[in-house]
Amino acid sequence: MKQWRGLLLGVIVTVVSLALALQQNDPGEIIHELSRGNYIYIIPGLLILYLALALRAYRWKLLLNNRIDYGHSFNIMNTGYFLNTLLPLRLGEVARSFMTTRLEPPVPMFTSLSSVVVERLSDTLAVVFLVIIAIMIGPVPPEVSRGALTTGILVVAGMALMVVFAVRRDWAHRLLAFVLKLLPFLERFGLTSMMDRVLDGLTPLASLRGAASLVLWTALSWTASTVGGYVLMYVFFPEPTWYAALLAIVSAAIAVALPALPGNVGPYEAAVIFGMTAAGLGGDQFRERAFAYAILLHITNVATYVTTGWYGLLRENITLGELIRVTRQLANRSKNNTEAQTTP
Repeated sequence: MKQWRGLLLGVIVTVVSLALALQQNDPGEIIHELSRGNYIYIIPGLLILYLALALRAYRWKLLLNNRIDYGHSFNIMNTGYFLNTLLPLRLGEVARSFMTTRLEPPVPMFTSLSSVVVERLSDTLAVVFLVIIAIMIGPVPPEVSRGALTTGILVVAGMALMVVFAVRRDWAHRLLAFVLKLLPFLERFGLTSMMDRVLDGLTPLASLRGAASLVLWTALSWTASTVGGYVLMYVFFPEPTWYAALLAIVSAAIAVALPALPGNVGPYEAAVIFGMTAAGLGGDQFRERAFAYAILLHITNVATYVTTGWYGLLRENITLGELIRVTRQLANRSKNNTEAQTTP
């Protein structure tokens, strides 16, 4: 029943988002804009987007404290991104963590999951930083700046707590011991060993060098993503602006967090159009052209995930069907364990 509710919510979000994106747009004009695009720019745009994935793979390798080589990091990470386009609730992250347990030597699932959490928090901070840059370049809609400020405060607090626990593992164990003293029935779940595996995933944050590397490779990967978005604008806009590229990429990054149908069809397009409009390239004169760009940006990003994801499946010697089955089993097992823990 809960799965159907989640699917229904995704359908509603997708339909509403597409309706908003298509509002006052002429489908015929959108097709016309798509037909007259200068698609030669897709080649450098795609190459830059592939570069962004390569940079993110190196960052994840560092977050795992070099416990896996770069090839496995690239293949597993992109397979996870690929599954995120197919499955709801970002279950691709669960798939990534499972795939690291198949390596020799294996990386514990909770260690991998904690590294993914750090990765996502650093990406969120990067989005907030991009909003700050956009504010410096030109006016940003107040709802975007307020949302970025609130999110930034929460993420900084979360990152700070992780850094503290990475540096002082004993504090984390003391906190857990206090919780277990209050709720002794939790001891049967082996939370102490589970916490150790989670803290292993935070090890890179314990040193200044590790934290600096995280910042560097996050900045490089998001710079590549923004440049890729800017180059792709040349397909439809003879004179694109960095301001529009920034707002489009930021808006798209926020949209993928919304519940929607797999692939984020609808919210992604609506968000990109919102960013383009705020930057002055989505008004009456460019409305259909902004829609065409949103479609192109979405397709090219999904294309990079699909191609690198299939390559990763082949290199890691696992089928898509098997990985989806195991991922769903792990997600259901986690949900059942959570319900068991909260049942009186």
